[in-house]
Amino acid sequence: MYDFLKDERFKGIEKFKSKVWLSSLTMHGDEQRWVDEAIQTNWVSTVGANINEVEKQMAEYLGCKYAVGLSCGTASLHLATKLAGEKLYGQAKPNAGTLAGHNEIAV
Repeated sequence: MYDFLKDERFKGIEKFKSKVWLSSLTMHGDEQRWVDEAIQTNWVSTVGANINEVEKQMAEYLGCKYAVGLSCGTASLHLATKLAGEKLYGQAKPNAGTLAGHNEIAV
């Protein structure tokens, strides 16, 4: 394992004495009930009754026929790229994005 504390570039940096939480876990009330229900019904994934309901309510709110809930922002970007008609499979060239040379989006 790499020990960054021995790297000269990080000289003077000290470890935190305790963990630094980026956000505190606060589940209570309905949130805790929904998480427990998802675990107990084996729906800890991107499918299930709760996801279906969120998608339905979002579609109604937006005034469209369908909405899709995804697991993360990266999945959203992949889906948007695919829906735009781009075929971006494979490695990008160094110092160039995967959309380099693509000036228009297929609709």
